[in-house]
Order: sequence, then C-alpha cells, then structure tokens
Amino acid sequence: GIKVLFSVVKAPQWARPAGDTDQGPPADPATYATFLREMAAHFKGRVQAYEIWNEQNLYYEWGGLGGKLNAGKYVQLLKAAYQAIKAVDPSATVISGALTPTGYNDGNIAIDDRVYLEQMYQAGLKNYCDAIGAHPSGYNNPPDADWQTYTDPSASFNAKGHPSWFFRGTLESYRNIMLKYGDGAKRIWATEFGWASVQGLGVAPAKGYEYAADNTEEEQAQYIVRAYQLAKSWGWVGPMFLWNLNFAPICGNGDEKAAFGIVRNDWGARSAFAALANMPK
Repeated sequence: GIKVLFSVVKAPQWARPAGDTDQGPPADPATYATFLREMAAHFKGRVQAYEIWNEQNLYYEWGGLGGKLNAGKYVQLLKAAYQAIKAVDPSATVISGALTPTGYNDGNIAIDDRVYLEQMYQAGLKNYCDAIGAHPSGYNNPPDADWQTYTDPSASFNAKGHPSWFFRGTLESYRNIMLKYGDGAKRIWATEFGWASVQGLGVAPAKGYEYAADNTEEEQAQYIVRAYQLAKSWGWVGPMFLWNLNFAPICGNGDEKAAFGIVRNDWGARSAFAALANMPK
C-alpha cells in the first residue's frame, strides 16, 4: 500500500561523454529514455512516480567542471524521459529533477536554482513534467522563517538575505517562477528535505554541516512537523519526502547523513520520529 517514487540519477560510464569527471547524464538522451521506458513498463502499477535526475544545477551531478551545466540540455533529457514513461504508463507522475539551493551562480560549479528553474522553463519545462521537484533545505532556520528578515544571534552562521537557506524561501521562490511561466496548476514535490541535529549522537557535525549543532533534537522535530503543516496549508505543495529515516544505523553517527535521520544508530527513535508518528495525517 506504499506509493513509490523512483529517482533515476546516474548513468554508467560507457554511456557518458568522454572526459566526464563526475557521474552525469548519458551522452545521448535516448539512452536514458530507453532505460526509463523499460523500467516504467516493468513496474507499471507498482511504481507511481519517477523523478528525472537530481540537482542538475550542480557540477558533480552533471558530469563535472568545465562549464557543462546547461538547463537546455537537461530539458532535452527530461523530454525524452517524459515521453518514454508516458508511452508505457500514462498514469505515472513525472517530476522534474529537484534543484539544489546553491546561493551560488558561476555557471561552472553551480547555477543558482532560481536562475536554473527559469532557464528550464524557457527551454520548455512546462510541457514535459507533471510536477516540479525541489530540495527545500532548512539548515538552521525554522520552516516558516522569512529569509528577508529572520536572524538568530546564537546560530553558527546567519543566512538572512538569501532564500537558499530557508525552507519557505525556496518553495515560495519556485512557486513565483511557476506562476510567471503560467504553470501554477502544477505542484512542487519536495523530494528531499529535512533538518540536521547532532544532539544525542555523541559526535561533532561533519565538515560543511556545522549548522547541525545549532538545532536541538526537539527543534528538528518541531521544524519537520511544521514544514508538513505549512505545505499542506499552502495547497500547492505535493508529496514531501523526508531526508531521512535511518542513515545513522547504516553509516554511523559520524556521517553527515546521520544528523538528518530520525532514528539513532541503535534504531531507537529520535524526537522527530515520535513527532511525525503523532502528527495528524
């Protein structure tokens, strides 16, 4: 009875362009489309949704450095995949690959997610997906915080002034772009979101994730529940996939993914697990 989304995000080396230094898309979008057509036919009736790629506005998700980032080429991949899936399973939901909120826009390491989303629309995005993928991270900010005004003097860093650091800021920015391009009937699917906390894990935050020390376990629980409640009240957000359930027992507490988990490495429940279980559905 569980509905499943497949996120198909890597291509084998033989299919990728020569010279790619990181795992990116195949050289020919038809290669990807053929794979997804076979997959969708095989899992018809058992898999309800497919996400086409992941964080394609970031260099190490799109073949590496060297100016490879290109929203037009991504939409070519999306178009091929969308048509292939729909040909064998018209009822399947196809979600555009979720962008990562980078706050950085050099065209080589990353393209700002809002800029990239506009570029996707200019390349025809509206015609080749049923929903818009997003990764609205909250970092060390509450889900309803306004990116233009919110500040926390006790935080390890303050990101006031840019929506990339804010759950609400990211989603509202995307919604405004969708409306600009006449795509307001679609919903945003949050295919990855969450808050990290190292409280109770007995470790310091992993490098680059220092903000995980700013969130208590109780705040993590409150923020996640509030995020679901907010999104439901807005009405234009679809399914939301919490990152994550159980990376602590899989990877150990020192791995950055463990801080986002809602169970401990002994499978005991963190505060967020109980909060979600008790949240009205």
